[in-house]
Amino acid sequence: MNKNVPNSVQTIDNHLDLFFDESTDIVVFDEIESETIHRDIFFIKATEDRPFHILLSCGMSALPMNVPSDIDSSEYAEVMILLPKEWNLEYQSFSDERNYWPIRIMKELMILPHPNKTWLGFGHSLGHEDDDELAEGIGFNSVILVNSVELSEEFTQITLDDNKTIDIYTLIPLYKEELKFKKKHGTMKLLEKFDEFGIEEIVKLGRKNVCK
Repeated sequence: MNKNVPNSVQTIDNHLDLFFDESTDIVVFDEIESETIHRDIFFIKATEDRPFHILLSCGMSALPMNVPSDIDSSEYAEVMILLPKEWNLEYQSFSDERNYWPIRIMKELMILPHPNKTWLGFGHSLGHEDDDELAEGIGFNSVILVNSVELSEEFTQITLDDNKTIDIYTLIPLYKEELKFKKKHGTMKLLEKFDEFGIEEIVKLGRKNVCK
């Protein structure tokens, strides 16, 4: 790796030490070659007490984002996605986009703010504007960044030495109709629909489309 590529592994690693002990099964999907930032994914495997995997990005927060002065949002962020324990995250399975798409979309999000001099925060979405799915047969064509309800604020906010914070947003995949609804009515209205229909933060393929 180019030594000039910023790396935030130590910050994320120290943060995880506050919540998980040495017995926790954590794997790092390490990026071999990097430009702008170094993009790793921490894979925190499910347990009996926590029946879902956590994929947590590590690298986006190595550089500040270009947050507008009138927006109350941290200039440092990472993203995570919660997957059911049945999800195949063995390296050999990544040739199948139905397994790999969460990692691919996370890596796209991680690099997006920096070369484009922009920012990501609550309510932002990324995906395919047309009808193309994130992977064949899954139905979802985009993801939205929101605050986690499964994991505590202590976990999703990392305080830095200068009293700034890294905000960790959770990713919820959306159907094309949900993305259109969010753009028309706003994130909070969409989240109200999720509450109405009991849509959880943990990704569930084939879940109800709340806008269809």
